[in-house]
Amino acid sequence: MVVLAVLSGLLLGAAVAWPVALAWAHAEVGRVRARMQDQIGYWQDQAERATASAARVAERTAAWVAGCQQGREDTLLLARALARRGPEAGEGSADG
Repeated sequence: MVVLAVLSGLLLGAAVAWPVALAWAHAEVGRVRARMQDQIGYWQDQAERATASAARVAERTAAWVAGCQQGREDTLLLARALARRGPEAGEGSADG
């Protein structure tokens, strides 16, 4: 009789525990999916920020290169103009 009671208790416990464990597993899957969606959103935002930052760096680099090129051309123009004037034109103004 005791064996029958133990077996029935085990069977009843398993019958009750199965749906409880299943519900807990479904809830855990839902929590994991929610966390995963949050992380996906976070990394998508980070990727957008990185893309925007890279675009700004590319624009600044292009502007810097253009400025360097313009400065180089201005320097060469000035050097040519000074070379055409000759060394004797600038000597009198240095004694001041």
